[in-house]
Amino acid sequence: MPIPALGLFALAYSGLVLFALAHAMRRLFPPVRAAWTAFALSSAVHGATPFLLAEPDRWLALTLFWLVPHLFILPLLLWTARRQSRP
Repeated sequence: MPIPALGLFALAYSGLVLFALAHAMRRLFPPVRAAWTAFALSSAVHGATPFLLAEPDRWLALTLFWLVPHLFILPLLLWTARRQSRP
């Protein structure tokens, strides 16, 4: 599979996971805190997965594969959460 296609997949998957998790967390927390909690939880799970399942020589590449899309989605997630918390 080409690298750009893998990057788009990672970006789309990260966005879907972060927004769905933040939506579920809104039942427990205010929107901005729910967004940060979703980001932290998803980053922890996706960051730990390469260390548990991959060989040591692939840890960095796989960690960046999930970390970079999460960081790209974070500003949009926080912007949406701030818009939802306004009266």
